[in-house]
Amino acid sequence: MQEHNFQYYLNQKAIAAHYIELGNIQKALEHLDNAYLTPFGAQDLDLMLDLAFMYDEADYRDKAMEIFKNMAKVDPEFPTSYYGMATLYDEEEDYDKAIFYYKRTLELDPTYEAAHFFLANIYDEIKNYDKAIDHYEKTIELDPDYFYAYINLGCIYESTNQNLKAYHYFYQAYRLDRQDYMALFNLGVACRKLGQIREAIRYYEKSMQSNADYYCTYLNLALLYKEEFHDYHKSIAIYSEGIKHNSDVSVLYYNRACCYALLERYAEAFEDLKTSTALSPSLIEYMKTDDELTVLRSLPSYRNYYETE
Repeated sequence: MQEHNFQYYLNQKAIAAHYIELGNIQKALEHLDNAYLTPFGAQDLDLMLDLAFMYDEADYRDKAMEIFKNMAKVDPEFPTSYYGMATLYDEEEDYDKAIFYYKRTLELDPTYEAAHFFLANIYDEIKNYDKAIDHYEKTIELDPDYFYAYINLGCIYESTNQNLKAYHYFYQAYRLDRQDYMALFNLGVACRKLGQIREAIRYYEKSMQSNADYYCTYLNLALLYKEEFHDYHKSIAIYSEGIKHNSDVSVLYYNRACCYALLERYAEAFEDLKTSTALSPSLIEYMKTDDELTVLRSLPSYRNYYETE
């Protein structure tokens, strides 16, 4: 009987592997679960790990959590059991429990780089920057090519106006991938804050070439031309290009409206303003006190449209 159960367990694992190759996750789950329910599967940590991650991927998080907890019972010293629990709590934004289980993972394996990285992410999210920095730096110690550890460290330093440090970490990310739009974009941010305007323009332009759909690059580059050079025509051209790729992003229309208003092209400004506030009604309150729109607000077309809504 035991031999029969063992053969059944092996067969179910083999069938599951076949369905995984075919991309049929539901059938793979069915057969992996059959294998797991045998006495052999209930002790097979590799099978349990595959099953838990697949349940998570298929949005059966309760089942995934149950399996991770059972794994911890089978082997209390297996760090990935706790890492799996941490990731599930992390996805639910239950940060206290996620932190607890990431820490438990690291107690068992201090070299578990993903646990360091995602623990750092939580500390970053809750603005505990010292601990976030510590765990991002440990991630890099373990894996000097961990791209997003550099990006996230740079973002922390940029958000606290430590712009030289921000530049350093963004540049390290850029060295790892010179085509990545986020590294290029963030180098643009850091360079502008450091007063390196031409370098900022160069990085923003390269970021747009790398990813034409990232609206923040258009926004930042257009604002740079507006604020540094008062070149409203260039800003309008950049916003217009951004809108081609991001027709549903309200701030691109809003900021283009401001440039039109500064050029006294009020009809075009008004059309952009209507589009922007239709996309994001919260902008209506903001525009009521925007100095760049003072003249536009006095026009009959504006008053008829917004004061009768």
